[in-house]
Amino acid sequence: MANYKNHILVCAGTGCRASRGEEIVQNLNRAIDFNGLADELQVVRTGCFGFCEKGPVVKIVPDNTFYVEVTPEFGALG
Repeated sequence: MANYKNHILVCAGTGCRASRGEEIVQNLNRAIDFNGLADELQVVRTGCFGFCEKGPVVKIVPDNTFYVEVTPEFGALG
């Protein structure tokens, strides 16, 4: 099992999924693969963060950077 440096947590709650959260996950995974970072970064679908009105929500761990109202373009390749 890989020992990742960072995890990208993407809310997979109902509201975030309805706001294209799964597209965010897919785009982030493509960007990670494209940039050869699959051994360093892992995208993880989570439950609701409790900020549904600000979704989709993405959090970077371990530095605890918290993004709200994320669009699928956030993780898309140029």
